[in-house]
Amino acid sequence: MTSSTDSDTKEQDPSSGSGSSTRFTSLSELTTDAAAGGERFLDAPPEANVILISHPGEQNLGQRWHLRSGAVMEIGRSVDCDISLPDALSVSRRHAVLRFGAGVVELEDLGSTNGSYVNDRVVSGRLQLRSGDRFQVGTVHFKFLQERDVEHAYYETLYQLAMRDGLTETFNKRKFTEELEREFQRAIRYGRPLSLILLDLDHFKEVNDEFGHLCGDHVLKRLSSRIGRHLRSEQILARVGGEEFAILSPETNADGSLQLAEKIREEIAASSFRFQHWEIDATCSFGISEVTSLMEESEQLFEAADRALYVAKDEGRNRCSVADS
Repeated sequence: MTSSTDSDTKEQDPSSGSGSSTRFTSLSELTTDAAAGGERFLDAPPEANVILISHPGEQNLGQRWHLRSGAVMEIGRSVDCDISLPDALSVSRRHAVLRFGAGVVELEDLGSTNGSYVNDRVVSGRLQLRSGDRFQVGTVHFKFLQERDVEHAYYETLYQLAMRDGLTETFNKRKFTEELEREFQRAIRYGRPLSLILLDLDHFKEVNDEFGHLCGDHVLKRLSSRIGRHLRSEQILARVGGEEFAILSPETNADGSLQLAEKIREEIAASSFRFQHWEIDATCSFGISEVTSLMEESEQLFEAADRALYVAKDEGRNRCSVADS
């Protein structure tokens, strides 16, 4: 099994066991020197890159592994694997293998317990990967890149990873906090309406306990997709907790957000999420707040929506609650 890594921008990861993988010192360091070395591989044959974008423990996000022609790279929980994931219990000891031959990279599942997926499709036998594909082993997600300008594609992936949740591809909490502050200051300065919806999957722990975390991840991804279909371009959807999402709505008051929340709530309650041979029914609770003249900080808007969300839960869940003005 062979793999290669850059040594000029990374430090050795002592947890990898095999010594074939490395980690970056920090994601912020990488996004600041994207211009450095961006042309290094343009004249070389296209190499393949595998980037860690989602891990249940949020560990080593942004870590990259290189595959050059002829490489065979094994993925699993064992420390002997080239991509070793010892803390991801959903990953089998030897879960899957990547093979780079004849200019293409193929992913093969090695009879793992929880399976391997490419763009949410289960892998049966060998499957060729294309640049930009997302593939999954257990509950760990990777992005695959194979391009001439591989450094540009890599740093673009890191830029997106700094803003977006690797699982659902919605904005992450960090980006949401920035947007919340910006829109709050704008609303206060110009006297414009701004409202916030917080929603939480009801009894989500029971889904994970009964069907497994792989199913739970699937539900979260499908939920974010269903929510996104109802939103305008200026509205901001973010995952702000394990099963909690936020919708920030500029130029919208609480009544407008209540109507939106009810549409989303009704759709989720009336349908189900299909995973393998299971049909999972789910509901959501919603808390809604609006900027008022008494608010001085953006955190107050969030806290008001959070209090309203707890009221919805206390009153029986699968309902919407609006914060008192």
